[in-house]
Amino acid sequence: MRYLLPRTQNLRVTFISLCFMSIVFSFLITGCSGYGKPQYNVENYLLSYAMPSRNNPDMLATSVKFNRFSIAAAYNTTNMVFRSDAYSFDSFNYSRWAVNPADMVADILLRDMRASRLFSVVFSRSEEDQGRFVISGGIEEFYLRIDKNNNKTAVVSIAISLKDTREKETGKMIMFQKKYVHEESLQESSPRGYCQAASEAMRTISERVTHDIYTAIKTNLQ
Repeated sequence: MRYLLPRTQNLRVTFISLCFMSIVFSFLITGCSGYGKPQYNVENYLLSYAMPSRNNPDMLATSVKFNRFSIAAAYNTTNMVFRSDAYSFDSFNYSRWAVNPADMVADILLRDMRASRLFSVVFSRSEEDQGRFVISGGIEEFYLRIDKNNNKTAVVSIAISLKDTREKETGKMIMFQKKYVHEESLQESSPRGYCQAASEAMRTISERVTHDIYTAIKTNLQ
């Protein structure tokens, strides 16, 4: 009997120790599973502005097709890029473009050209229909510039080309190639303010692109 008491006490101590270790281990597992994964919300932004008003010139009885736009490798991302000099390159941690800038710019130009009612039909890049006149584009610059005085400016630079698919000669097929650049100062120093300034820059560029394409096609048809 005298041998049973110490053995029982040893078992009790061992059991309590195991329980304590299990509790500590569970806390460690819970802590490790959440480590390195902070909870935060990523805000997604899209270019947006009211469609420009038109003077309703004559609609051209022709079709226009958008190719998918390309984009410079440095800006081929949904990150909202900002630069403070010619060499630095960074982006916001918790703010993103909702889609790639190349598609975002092409989509808003498509929207504006359709709303303008300057052409009988305007096809998107995803539609199988082929238009007579084809618009191609490339985003050359799309970023927020921050100068040494902390002034912030949205920079948008786009190259646009227009092609007539009925022309067989290469020299006549390309109707024009033109670069459009616009810079817009931020009214609010934030990612939202950057989106608003970039939207205003795109509104200005869209008006110029639509006007130039309409004029070129009208001259061609005449």
